[in-house]
Amino acid sequence: MEAAEAEAATDKTAEPNAEQRYTLDFNQVEIPEFVHSVGRITHKRFIIDPRVRGQITLKSQRRLTAEELYRVFQNTLQVNGFATVALPDGSLKVVPDQIARTQPLPVGDQAHNQGQVIATRVIETRYLEAGQLAALLQPLVDTRVGTLTPYPDSHLLIMTDWQDNLDRLSRLAQLIDRHREPQVDILPLAHANAKNMTETLTQLLSRQGRFNVQLVADERTNTLVVLGSDNGRARVKSLVTALDTPQRQDTNTRVIYLSHADASEVLDVLHNLQSGDNSDASLGASISSGAARNSDDPQDTAPATSSGFQRDGVSLAVHPGTNALILTGPGADLDRYQSIIKQLDIRRAQVAVEAIIAEISESRARQLGVQWLFADTSGKGTIPVGGINMPTSGQPGIAQIAAAAANKDNSALGSLLGKLNGLTAGVGRISDSGISFAMLLNALRSDTETNLLSTPSLTTLDNAEAHILVGQEVPFVTGSTTVNNANPYQTIERQNVGVSLNIKPTISADNTIRMEITQEVSSIADNVTASDVVTNKREIETTVLAQDGGIIVLGGLMSDNSSRAQQKVPILGDIPLIGSLFRYTDNSRDKQNLMVFIRARVLRDAESLDQATGEKYRYMRAQQLLSGIEGSYVLPEWSAQQSVDWQSLYPNARQRLGSLAP
Repeated sequence: MEAAEAEAATDKTAEPNAEQRYTLDFNQVEIPEFVHSVGRITHKRFIIDPRVRGQITLKSQRRLTAEELYRVFQNTLQVNGFATVALPDGSLKVVPDQIARTQPLPVGDQAHNQGQVIATRVIETRYLEAGQLAALLQPLVDTRVGTLTPYPDSHLLIMTDWQDNLDRLSRLAQLIDRHREPQVDILPLAHANAKNMTETLTQLLSRQGRFNVQLVADERTNTLVVLGSDNGRARVKSLVTALDTPQRQDTNTRVIYLSHADASEVLDVLHNLQSGDNSDASLGASISSGAARNSDDPQDTAPATSSGFQRDGVSLAVHPGTNALILTGPGADLDRYQSIIKQLDIRRAQVAVEAIIAEISESRARQLGVQWLFADTSGKGTIPVGGINMPTSGQPGIAQIAAAAANKDNSALGSLLGKLNGLTAGVGRISDSGISFAMLLNALRSDTETNLLSTPSLTTLDNAEAHILVGQEVPFVTGSTTVNNANPYQTIERQNVGVSLNIKPTISADNTIRMEITQEVSSIADNVTASDVVTNKREIETTVLAQDGGIIVLGGLMSDNSSRAQQKVPILGDIPLIGSLFRYTDNSRDKQNLMVFIRARVLRDAESLDQATGEKYRYMRAQQLLSGIEGSYVLPEWSAQQSVDWQSLYPNARQRLGSLAP
């Protein structure tokens, strides 16, 4: 705060005329000027903080007395974010309301006659803790200027707020801080179940309507806690006395239909809880109806079967057709079993998983070679004279082609020439009495580019394995056997080739998803025979942790392989210009980029499941519309609230199926 402060030059000893009335008509007047005007009328001394700035517009519909005008003045300051603080000498200081509580405020009733000013008041508590009283009054305090400060050791509560609000808080504190008799009763139950007793009493008391009590069941100690008035607690005690009686050991039978869980799995869980421990902590020992049983009786425990088990007088069985559990035994024991079954029979969340497999590969090859063959067929030399035979991989050489041509075997010659790749040109002469020669030129350029994108997706329950395979069953020759020189027979094993995804998701408490994933992409290599099938396989097996709806990378491969091979005749292959006629070159380059991503979404309710299903459904419908295949049927528009009209997909279905069609 700056040192300079403005002060209204008024006489603080003068008193305003109670009979005189004033009309307010301020239009865009500076607040300090407004304060000075009120000071002259009310004969009060104001000290104005330099931070008090702004303009106001204020008009009155009727003439006001000086006291009424002063209250309007204080309310106007409060609306504009300012407050008056009463000083010990009787003057009033106008400051921003947010710093008013740091000023030397009047304590107690010193500011009672100052009107709507900020003051401080101290209250001494007699029965309640000061902190408890502060917590009750805190919502009623003006958060801009007010504070409540408890001092537990002295049982004091210091309140700072507007003077009028302090009066209200003081009256409320007197009403709250009163001596009361203890209003809590703890009723231990000997026979009834505390939770069931609470539900029964709540229904009874709600119908009567005149008892204001609150009931809390402590299941750990089988105790009922009652809070309320004397009449209400007395009524509860009388009802508990009448209801908490020994239960007859009549055998009851209940059929519990499960909505979400599998009845057989729930039965296994209950049996494991029964037989897992013989201590008091085990379910078998804790489930009892209050009557003594002879645990040494062999009839009390029966071995579990696939359809049920029996122990401690309670029999449980499964009805798979209706996914139901059948319980037979004392009612109290059945209540405990039913409570456990209810907690297990909940809707499990699902996980929608989508894998993105992106592969981009590029292969380039350059091959060029020349082959020569010479032979002396005159009988004066040896056969052959010489040859240069450098065939490419998997292709016939010049010797094979020349032999077929010399024998005039057109069928063999055509078969050999058909196996040549690229451009093949040759020249030669075959003579029975002279020199025979042949030359074969082979040139090949191969460019291959591949861009593969696969997106297998599937939906499964939390902590349940799921598998999807899109591919073929390919036969692989695993052996060959010949018996008595007869035709051999082969043993065949079929294996899956394609895109497969195996996943087991587990949803954690913070909505992250732990996934055990096996992702495989396999395909059959080109140019292989049925007896020698080669598969290209890319597989990732890992365990990852992902956020709900997030995309993570599982792994991938980026490779760039280059090779250069050359075959040549020594010396001749190095001769400039003509050296190319005596050598063979093979240059190749293979580039491959493979990356696998995974995206998982948690589907906890029907709405999220409908949303995920609708996205895939609308995508497939859009693809059908874009295909433009004449006469093809298109999926109807998706609506999660309405059933799909499947008959519109196949308008001739009723004609084809007759009375079987819906």
